[in-house]
Amino acid sequence: MATSDVLLVGIDIGTTNLKATAVRPSGRVEAVARRPMVIERPAAGAAEFDLDALDRDIVAVLTELTEALAAKGAAPHSVAGIGVASIGESFVGLDGGDSRVTPCPTWYDRRTRNRREEWGLSPCDWFDITGVVDDDIYTGYRLAWWRDADPGRFAAVKSWLMVADYATFLLSGRKVSSPSLAARSGLADRRNGHWSYDLLDRLGLPESELGELLPSATVAAGLRDDVARATGLLAGTPIVNAGHDHPCAGLGCGLVDPGRMIDSTGTSEALKTVVAMPLTYDEAGRGAYDCYPHVVQDRFLLSGHIPSSGGLIDWLVDLLGGHHPRPETVGDLWRRTAAEPPGARGVRIAPFLEGTGAPWNQRSRRADFAFLSHTANAGTLLRAAVEGLAAWLHLNLERFEAITGLQPSELTLTGGGARNELANTIKAAMLRRPLVIPTVEEAAGVGAALVAGLATGVFDHPSSLASLPDVSWRRIEVDEALAAAYRDIVPSLRAHLLPAGGGLD
Repeated sequence: MATSDVLLVGIDIGTTNLKATAVRPSGRVEAVARRPMVIERPAAGAAEFDLDALDRDIVAVLTELTEALAAKGAAPHSVAGIGVASIGESFVGLDGGDSRVTPCPTWYDRRTRNRREEWGLSPCDWFDITGVVDDDIYTGYRLAWWRDADPGRFAAVKSWLMVADYATFLLSGRKVSSPSLAARSGLADRRNGHWSYDLLDRLGLPESELGELLPSATVAAGLRDDVARATGLLAGTPIVNAGHDHPCAGLGCGLVDPGRMIDSTGTSEALKTVVAMPLTYDEAGRGAYDCYPHVVQDRFLLSGHIPSSGGLIDWLVDLLGGHHPRPETVGDLWRRTAAEPPGARGVRIAPFLEGTGAPWNQRSRRADFAFLSHTANAGTLLRAAVEGLAAWLHLNLERFEAITGLQPSELTLTGGGARNELANTIKAAMLRRPLVIPTVEEAAGVGAALVAGLATGVFDHPSSLASLPDVSWRRIEVDEALAAAYRDIVPSLRAHLLPAGGGLD
């Protein structure tokens, strides 16, 4: 089959939506099907994915996608592989007959706690094994909580699967995991690509109860006959556990080799780059940033995030514009924001509506406005928020450059936040470098599809994915006058981000 006739499919199981994306090896998206993820809240602090709905909806989105492709003249045999990506940390337990025994807590379910100290691990020990920031969200801690909360049901489980593991099992019948997603469990050793016997022993969990940990971009098995009949796809189509959705989204935007850095903006915001080896605790700023396996073999993702970026802006627009403001009200608010002078009349905000994220990783810290005066208006406050977020990026980008020894001449910008032209202009000026925005629809789904392409030999080498022919790039140049204005303002913006007592700047 000619490469131009090949299709790859990526399934992206996110917090909000389940999506299936069909893409050409050139990067052109042919069709997308989606369903909302259903979340139940059975108790205070609890949030669980409805896996009955997921079971139905995976078949439904693949069926819809197949029908959409057929309408374009694409036959099922043109699909060379299906990659599955998902959120991290969430898990489900199956019994010996492969029936679900447990619910599937979301990554933000709050019924767990950090067990690192009681497991006898130092912060350095933890990071050098797992490569993830010391937190309480990881699957291993959730399993410990579940064992304490319901020991009878825990004992009935014979297989623990993370969400992409579970979806891969539904489609292929094989229980496998992938290094990038296994890292989010807090139970894998990123240094050797295996489950960590040390961590499993501390949890008291046998390796046999976890999916087989395959190298990145490895075919799990072929599509099951019954799923093929239900969806119209070809039985035996290769299924690939592509892994964690964040590195998949990076891959979808060309993040393959060291050098490129990506600012991914949405409700949250993450700065990402690729390194060639697992950085140690000290090399990663004393564990300030995640450094775990990429979805491409022999590469690692260096990542730091802020939990509420677009979320902060949306909250502030709603607050300043009146509850659920009309589009014309929002437009006027942004015009007033653009008219405000650089530095927002001296108003400063630490933009930590839901914690700081990197590099301090203080979950309990909250946002604050300072230096308000009677000259401040709604546009002033929104401008201060945009500038505070840009200063967060400025600080973390500088630290990434120090860690990697690389200084890219431009920064790649992706996600829904990349549609905010004022924020983009401020970022480019403050960073004093151009921004480039790839035209990639559904980046995580595209990335999962590209991983399937690597696994099935559609692509000869991962580096070819850094620049796909049908992906165009929009460039935002530096406004030199604005950059000159921010040169003297940035120090005070950054200083306002620091925790009490300073440090880590």
